[in-house]
Amino acid sequence: MTTGQQTGKYVIRRKETMMLTGVKAMTGFKGKVRRLMRFIKQLKIKDQILFAMLVGSMLSAAILGVTVYNVSRVTIQNNYRYAHTYNLQVSSNIIDIQLSSIIEQGRSLLVNHNFIKAIADDENNKSGRYFSSINSLTINRAIGDFASHDPLIEGVTIVNEKGNILFYSKGGIPSDYYKKYYSNDNILEEEWVTLARKAKGKEVFYGYNVLIPDLEGDTISYVKNLINTKNSKSMGFMIVNIDKKLLDRAFGTLKEGYSTNRYMIIDEDSIYPGVYFNGDMGAKASILKDYINGNHKGKYLFSSYLNESTGWMAVNVIERKELRSDSLYIGQIILLVFFILILFSVYFSRLFSNRISKPLNKLEKTIQEVGEGNRHIEEEFDNSEIGEIGNKFKEMVNNNLELRERLLSAELNEKEAELLLLQAQINPHFLYNTLDSLYFMAIIKQEDDIARMVEALSNTFKLSLNKGDNTITVRDEAKRIQEYMLIQNMRYNDRFELKLDFEGVEDLKIITFIIQPFVENAMYHGLEAKIGKGTIAIKGKRLEDRLYFTIRDNGIGIEDLSVLEKGYGVNNVKERIRLFYGEEYGVSFESKPGVGTRVTIVVPVLSKGGNISV
Repeated sequence: MTTGQQTGKYVIRRKETMMLTGVKAMTGFKGKVRRLMRFIKQLKIKDQILFAMLVGSMLSAAILGVTVYNVSRVTIQNNYRYAHTYNLQVSSNIIDIQLSSIIEQGRSLLVNHNFIKAIADDENNKSGRYFSSINSLTINRAIGDFASHDPLIEGVTIVNEKGNILFYSKGGIPSDYYKKYYSNDNILEEEWVTLARKAKGKEVFYGYNVLIPDLEGDTISYVKNLINTKNSKSMGFMIVNIDKKLLDRAFGTLKEGYSTNRYMIIDEDSIYPGVYFNGDMGAKASILKDYINGNHKGKYLFSSYLNESTGWMAVNVIERKELRSDSLYIGQIILLVFFILILFSVYFSRLFSNRISKPLNKLEKTIQEVGEGNRHIEEEFDNSEIGEIGNKFKEMVNNNLELRERLLSAELNEKEAELLLLQAQINPHFLYNTLDSLYFMAIIKQEDDIARMVEALSNTFKLSLNKGDNTITVRDEAKRIQEYMLIQNMRYNDRFELKLDFEGVEDLKIITFIIQPFVENAMYHGLEAKIGKGTIAIKGKRLEDRLYFTIRDNGIGIEDLSVLEKGYGVNNVKERIRLFYGEEYGVSFESKPGVGTRVTIVVPVLSKGGNISV
């Protein structure tokens, strides 16, 4: 056996074990539920009501408490997020206001003709990557005025399209850091130059000093492609380094009552995405990683707002557990209210269960007194459902007392009662009542075939009695035929098939017992002698004021139709039709050996009063 096969068998056995464990756990749970239900059923009704009310109250309170707690927790987080999104918007506007002044001053250089000429007019300069002395002086004066406009500007660098460079710094960064740009390195091949060209004069912001990205400092940069306003051609680039105190001003005034909330600026396109962070730097990496990876359902809750000027995202972050402390306080209040509700539920449940069970106790006491021999009830009951039951019981007992007195007086008519009993023994009602008893005995003994046969025979007798009426609906006559065929099929092992078609005439009345005898003849004389199954088809239809019934079988047929005329059952039907309907109505026969027999019955349509329709 290979290792893969062994592993597969192990996995299958493992799954089977887990399934069996689950089935056992479910079975054990169902068993506990059944034992609990049996225990509850053994309690008094008062205790059952008390138990049901307590369980209902506890479940309702628990569901309500959990729902309120979860809603409050989510609401606190959403409110915090909404509030701090607004704060971030305010901070972003502060950043925009500060940057807009710097940006506008930088753009004003493009209308300084001396500055523009100094950048472009350096064709005869033989000093490598340096501007000529006079141009350097002009450019230095222009960017010096620009830098002095705002104390947050740390330095400005100008690069023209020929690769000439001029650095201006307020002293924050030693000039040694910029020496590499005066060597053979071509500054115009830097990535930030490419991005600035694509921006076509719009300022491109970076969360670090683009000229010295490896230097950990407190400055941010923006790069601007200097476009000549007259000919729309690029003259070069301006790099402005700004002190990060600009960001401190935006976030430093926000006073809040949380210890773990922090603000940061994220430049997702930057190699240093964490432009700004005003908290513990040890947590910065973890927070930044969760935000950039989109893990906004973990340890931290984030709120964010996009700064349109820089394309940076202003973010507020707080640990969820600190907000959860507010939710826990609400949860404690909910738990306290829950226990108070339980105490009230116990009190009111007991109060109401006693009130509900009081009429039950009264009814129980009354029944007990009746069982001990009290035959006259004087107890008064209220108008509740239980009270109504008590009043009915009281009425029944008192009526039984009156009935008992009447029965005692009936002993004087004992001989008459004995005569009535003898009559009942020979009455058909007694017969089908006896059949009903046999039916239930067969059901108890699980003799289904016998039970069904007895039931069918009983139904036949009931339909035969027809409550003393000599007419019956076609529908009831059909039921009697079906019951009769059911009995015969049980005798003959389902050899006979019955087809009935009385559509449109089911509710019309005919005299009783005029179709069934011909069904019996068809079965005994036509189908019993036939090999295999046979069919009896009965159809009824109305033509004007007459009803036509045809009984057709596919039996062996009859050569001599006079045999049918001699039958007692046939003559009985014909005579009853003649006496009830008149001489013009009756029965006719058709038969062909080997094909079958057809019987046609013609009777008039009876009116609702039982008379012949005219």
